[in-house]
Amino acid sequence: MTNLINEVTRHLSDDLIVQLTRQIGASDPNAVKKAGFGIAELLLNAMSRSTSTPGGGEGLFGALKRDHDGGILGDLMGVLTGKAQVNNPKTMNGEGIVRHLLGAKQLEAAQVIGQHSGLDIFKSGVLMQLLAPIVMGVIGQKQKSSGLDLGGLAQILLGGGGQSRGTASQGGGQLGGIFGKLLDRDGDGNMMDDLLNIGMQILKK
Repeated sequence: MTNLINEVTRHLSDDLIVQLTRQIGASDPNAVKKAGFGIAELLLNAMSRSTSTPGGGEGLFGALKRDHDGGILGDLMGVLTGKAQVNNPKTMNGEGIVRHLLGAKQLEAAQVIGQHSGLDIFKSGVLMQLLAPIVMGVIGQKQKSSGLDLGGLAQILLGGGGQSRGTASQGGGQLGGIFGKLLDRDGDGNMMDDLLNIGMQILKK
């Protein structure tokens, strides 16, 4: 898991962080960078758990093969600024990716990211949606280049047991354990999830 988190965060260059900071209306690139590391860890944790649920692994594997071959990683700045177009709209559907991976836990996840980084909950939620296609792209590229089948995909995602010691120096700390507890807990949607989505939609306009 640590290696996968490092692979994702390697794509978060300083220029890209500045662009993301501008897009979500934040003022502190360092807070955005810290949140980005946490989001990478969160989404990879969610993906690793998805592979261990009935049908979850097949769904994730299918989505990677159809929509996430890692092509966006060649020009992330262009994709984020709209200067580079993607052929498949689902590749950049961060909202759908986050909803699929986190379900009714989006609000709690955004709260944890916000508390960890100093971003407010709405900016954390939008950043999560912007980074989700990058995380999927990294895993999709690895799946494609290595010719991984479902078992191989599950092995690399589950290999770290959901923990990340490697990001501690970058602010990861105990987040792996917190995310593990969050993702393991049963949760039902509530009105606050709707309010979070409304707030994020306003912020993105």
